[in-house]
Amino acid sequence: MHNLALIVTDPFSLGKRIREKPFWILPALLILALTLALTLPYSPKAFHETMEKLRIEKPEVVQKLKEAGRWERMVNAPKKVIFLRTTIGLVFAYGISLVITSLLLLLGLRFFTAEGNFVHLLSIYTHSTLINYPLASLVKDIIIYLKGTTLGVSTSLLLFFPLSPFSKAGRFLQAFDIMDIWAAAACGLAVAGAFSLEKKRGLTVSLGVWLLKALITGGLSLLF
Repeated sequence: MHNLALIVTDPFSLGKRIREKPFWILPALLILALTLALTLPYSPKAFHETMEKLRIEKPEVVQKLKEAGRWERMVNAPKKVIFLRTTIGLVFAYGISLVITSLLLLLGLRFFTAEGNFVHLLSIYTHSTLINYPLASLVKDIIIYLKGTTLGVSTSLLLFFPLSPFSKAGRFLQAFDIMDIWAAAACGLAVAGAFSLEKKRGLTVSLGVWLLKALITGGLSLLF
């Protein structure tokens, strides 16, 4: 827990620790468990409110689902099914994120040093996800509790614009998350600490990877 806390309080020192002894499995499991504990309680409410908003804003999509006989099954899905879908989706997305982002960080690091390997970057990035997974979920839970609804609750740039999350602009803005930026900055400082880089270079690597991912994710959201 102390090492996880360092990603928030002193990521540069955490990087030095990881350089000596990379570790990621236990932190990853703990982060995933915390995220699920904070996400699952509101997942049925979020699902049903999203379905209702979809019914109002995208009637043509709803009509297609009704014609295919899927709409009633979707809106009447029991809680255990929603919990299962949420858990599987989160576990899958988290695992893919760990692998792909760590690879991109390794590629970015090679512009500045030949030191470090995939496990080092995987360990650093895993710790940084404490910020944009459980901490981000906690922030969202607080907002949901205060607002009484899951609609419009976000830590992305969408928070500052009165746009529907189903609109193209809304989907694009959701790719630019404030908690992701914080996590990327902490990750960059940890990278600098691990490989004796200038902090500016560590931040360049990590924030560059974040921006690339956000642009790709936001761009793909416009296609669907």
